[in-house]
Amino acid sequence: MHLKAMACGLAVLALAPSASAQETYAQARALSLFNQLIEGATCEAALPQAREFWRSIDFRNQLVVEDQESFLGAVIQCALSLEDTREAINAANAAHDLGATWADKARLELALSLENYGLAVEAFFDLARNVPKEFESLESYNAWGALRAAERIEGGESTMLRMHDALRAANYTPREGYHDDFFRLDHARLLLARGRVNDARERVDGVVDHWAVMTLRINRVYDPLRADRAFERRLDIATAADAAIVRARRVITDHPRQIGPLLQLAALLRYIGRSGDALALVEPALARAQSPATAREFEDLDTQLNWLIFAKADLLYDLGRNAEARTIYSEAMSTAGVGSGNITMTFAGMLNAEGRGADALQVLEMLPPLTTAYADVWRQSERACAAHLTGNTAVRDEALAAVRQNETHNMPSATHALLCVGDVDGAAAVMIRRLNNPIEREAALVALQPFNRIETRQMPAEVVELQRVAQLRDRADVRAALDAVGRVEPTPIYAY
Repeated sequence: MHLKAMACGLAVLALAPSASAQETYAQARALSLFNQLIEGATCEAALPQAREFWRSIDFRNQLVVEDQESFLGAVIQCALSLEDTREAINAANAAHDLGATWADKARLELALSLENYGLAVEAFFDLARNVPKEFESLESYNAWGALRAAERIEGGESTMLRMHDALRAANYTPREGYHDDFFRLDHARLLLARGRVNDARERVDGVVDHWAVMTLRINRVYDPLRADRAFERRLDIATAADAAIVRARRVITDHPRQIGPLLQLAALLRYIGRSGDALALVEPALARAQSPATAREFEDLDTQLNWLIFAKADLLYDLGRNAEARTIYSEAMSTAGVGSGNITMTFAGMLNAEGRGADALQVLEMLPPLTTAYADVWRQSERACAAHLTGNTAVRDEALAAVRQNETHNMPSATHALLCVGDVDGAAAVMIRRLNNPIEREAALVALQPFNRIETRQMPAEVVELQRVAQLRDRADVRAALDAVGRVEPTPIYAY
């Protein structure tokens, strides 16, 4: 999640001090606590007092609404700095009740960070209704996260259809300048479940992302669309990839001050095996983003810089420049910027892929406490893998037990852990459960495809794990579950 970016984006305005003759006790206390909340050195001590104060009658009766909103914004900022997301949610809900324009976006991000699916859906619709300008350019990760939250609550598919309708009514375009192909694909899947084939086909008209096109080919749920010969002719992955790259270059031209579209093009190039071209795109952009003289040329620097560093490291790994990649990853995870937790865990995974289990364990020890079950299963899966590589059976078994106990929160990571330690039978059982689960199915189908690999990539443990994926694909039990819902096809896509 991007909670730090959200905190920085809150309109936390200083409370206006009253004229001394008219200043009430509540106003004076509000101003004092406000100043303490926004200062890092005094925030922790002030938060318990602020928690009591903003729930008081004096707070409601003696402060104007604007000052109440500002105070609650400061509470959220302080709570997030202390990783007290529950208190932040309470304050954001209170700000929503006051009508603060920033509150619904804050509620959505906080709900997603705590896997509070009901609140995420509620905040999504509140944002659409209360702040339509903000909603129509909502970041793709927040919009997608809200849809996935709805998927996990009762009546989820009907709710998701209403969410897609709201996005479409708002002419939704992801703020990062990305395409919306996967939103279209997700909408089409829901329409097909209701027999609305023509509506679904119209919804995916113009989809060219090669991952999306591959998904249309391998998931049988989309087969009704393929009865149309003209539609079927558009499902050539290589042709779609070329079109996606042309579109991405156009988006960069339209948004020259954004890093996001550039990252999208780099990813498109990477996944057709052109990691060298992607690195040539990323390196000069990163140099500009890290230079004080040119950094502010980018509008999305705060939220995208770490991802740009992250992209460079991955591309260096693709090109066999592992030592350089490790240096870049170390720098990225130590910046404490947006996504630093994800980058730390991904770095541990890359070290495991290299066979450097001891280094991976050290990196994992640097992680702060995690707030979601998904993240914890991810961490434990990499911990199990690292311990296995170092021969530490006690830690491996402890981590595997945690993974198995919480498998449903992050089934891809559970599969990875079992494959890494060589438990192919256990991984096959998880994969079959994923294929039989409508929520997990699509990711499982993608994971079982026979992707290409760039020749320069030097990741020995990763190669072993991919060989075990091939074993899964060839097993009769896995193949039966796969064939019932999808298919395996040759693909020009490279995966890592």
